[in-house]
Amino acid sequence: MRDLDVLVLGGGAAGLMCGIEAAKRGRKVMVIDHARRPADKIRISGGGRCNFTNLHCTPANFLSQNPRFCVSALKRYTQHDFLALVEEHRIAWHEKTLGQLFCDESAKDIIQMLLTELESAGG
Repeated sequence: MRDLDVLVLGGGAAGLMCGIEAAKRGRKVMVIDHARRPADKIRISGGGRCNFTNLHCTPANFLSQNPRFCVSALKRYTQHDFLALVEEHRIAWHEKTLGQLFCDESAKDIIQMLLTELESAGG
């Protein structure tokens, strides 16, 4: 096994994003998961069309022992940042009820986007 700076346990949406961001910071990253393919939950979310974010995501929507955490996290990376990434990858999407955003085609588009981003970042 190669030398690693970061080992991410879990190849779902959060794990892939963690790997992407660590790799962008110059870390040697490996993402592993128990499933045969990465992002299996993404594959089935939203009836296979992936509810990938919500336009109305704010700190008020989160419950936490540390309410300042989500304020800090959402200042660093917002739903608009993720939407910009989706648009950069030319993934067609639409809005449903209450700001929910879904892929027009398939959740596989989001999975491929995340894997491409991880690879291009060096992960």
